[in-house]
Amino acid sequence: MPDTILSEAEAERMIGLPKRIVGQNQWRQGDDGNWYTEIPVKAEEQLPLQLYGRFNPRTGNYTFILFCGRLNLRRVDVGKHHHNPDCDNVGTPHKHTWTERFRDKWAYKPPEMKNTDSIGNTFAQLLTECNITLDGRFVEPPRAYQRRLI
Repeated sequence: MPDTILSEAEAERMIGLPKRIVGQNQWRQGDDGNWYTEIPVKAEEQLPLQLYGRFNPRTGNYTFILFCGRLNLRRVDVGKHHHNPDCDNVGTPHKHTWTERFRDKWAYKPPEMKNTDSIGNTFAQLLTECNITLDGRFVEPPRAYQRRLI
């Protein structure tokens, strides 16, 4: 599957495929102090799917992205505002969806996302939207900012 060309219909087809995550995610702290997780996503079709998470403990902002290869199929951002290519400002939380015109740069404010204080609830909502079953456990990142020891 080429990384440069993807139709909206193909993106939605991939979102609709039954998918699963097996096991438990692990968080690692980056040099920037943020926490990161990368979770393999399995589908019957052999697609390079991965769910990526980032949490900033200083601000409380977090992001989850469903990737197919390097393409961002679906993304949810909490704590950050977004400026769409057509100059429409989108608040927080917001979701990115794939479009042929704007690729992954188009975002909208989802009415169904009310309680984003719980990272686990937001993660579960994204799994439901993307037709992903969790066969395991989702572990939330540490909330306190931790400086790395040298």
